[in-house]
Amino acid sequence: MRLWMLAPAALLLLTGAASEMTVAEFLQGMKKAESLGPAALLSSDVRALRAESERVREMYVADITKQKKAGGARHSCPPANDRPKMTGEELRSYLTSLSPAAQKQPFRVAVYNLMKKKYPCKPA
Repeated sequence: MRLWMLAPAALLLLTGAASEMTVAEFLQGMKKAESLGPAALLSSDVRALRAESERVREMYVADITKQKKAGGARHSCPPANDRPKMTGEELRSYLTSLSPAAQKQPFRVAVYNLMKKKYPCKPA
């Protein structure tokens, strides 16, 4: 295969990776997955939601780890293992409680805000 044939595919992948899912898009995906019932497990929509959740989780853990090592102020203070747990219902409840304007923000920002609320740092 010629290199020039890969360029359009690479551009598509890079463009897709650069765009972030909004809270509204994430909630829409959750609703769609629920409507599918058991077939949701095979859905590409569910795979996309899981991938976005995992991407944001890994980003959050990396950021918290960097902040901890730097010794300065931290965004939030999750349990010692830095692998905070959250149920799907807890996430859904928080996301649906956001105003329509706040649901336009990136999913990542909403998750970070939830982590700050759930795991606040104790005053120094």
